[in-house]
Amino acid sequence: MRARGLAFAFLAIGIALGCSNDPGPKRSRVTGKVTFDGKPIPYGEVLFTPDGEKKNSGAQGIAPLRNGEYDTAAVGGKGYGGGPAVIRVTGFAGEGGKLLCEYEFQVDLPTGDATHDLDVPAKGKAKGATAPEI
Repeated sequence: MRARGLAFAFLAIGIALGCSNDPGPKRSRVTGKVTFDGKPIPYGEVLFTPDGEKKNSGAQGIAPLRNGEYDTAAVGGKGYGGGPAVIRVTGFAGEGGKLLCEYEFQVDLPTGDATHDLDVPAKGKAKGATAPEI
């Protein structure tokens, strides 16, 4: 009888933890193209952070950057909550390759799905980096 009560308690805890009605913060899909020195960045990531200076405290997002394009719905991606954001682009020459650029943009993204292209300026160039070869 005691074992049955203990099993029921664990089942109730599991249901309570696994069936929460709170899906977490609302996230939307953001896609776009990313260039550096006018050429697509081969590899990297795009990180979306709510801009606290503009009183945005929504969900942070991340997207893999492949062949000059990113999509927060791609494998390993995480949608963004929308609104004012600081977008950080980290670009590499390829997987495991040399760092090309690191740059932050301040933008105001809509709530909901969006497309936002980014062009990293020359001042975003990593020390000793060159433009990607296509």
